[in-house]
Amino acid sequence: MATFPTIPADTSVDKLLSELMPQIAKDQLTSGTAAADLAGTEITMVVDVSGDQHGFTLKDGKEVAYNKGDIANAKLRLKLDKADLEKMIKTQNLDMIIGITNDLTKAKYNALNSLKGSFVAEISNDDGSVVKLQAILNGATDPASVFKMTAKDTSALMRKETNPVNLFMSGAMKIEGDMAFAMATQPLFT
Repeated sequence: MATFPTIPADTSVDKLLSELMPQIAKDQLTSGTAAADLAGTEITMVVDVSGDQHGFTLKDGKEVAYNKGDIANAKLRLKLDKADLEKMIKTQNLDMIIGITNDLTKAKYNALNSLKGSFVAEISNDDGSVVKLQAILNGATDPASVFKMTAKDTSALMRKETNPVNLFMSGAMKIEGDMAFAMATQPLFT
């Protein structure tokens, strides 16, 4: 079961992405076996918050570099509205974003490299609001799938308390769109 740091509810989007995320990623990478598994690899990710881009490069499973701006041909591009990210911070529902670098393995790296397509995570909060986070893998927007879950189930998935198959089979995760692509993303969450 993974543990994530608590982010203060009054943290700004900029501070989360420019200061906290790089440190959290580095802490997660150095606490596991990522350095041994990911020697010689590079993972690039851009978090696009209402057009404001933040680039992250993870190298050799141990180095984390942050730069304000885009990274051409990023392996993973996350897109969300600033209001949604602010809500995620305020409600302490950041596991989908913080969990990205948790427990990185060669299998996840290989899956990330081979997948082309996008999915939207529609995360329902306790107050009835829905946060949408789009993940674009290797620059491709098709095929596309939509995953619908509660914030509680999203947290359990990212913390390794459950897996995508259990969530889907129990009805806690609804999937729309390209089912084959949705199933192919499973290694990213196990």
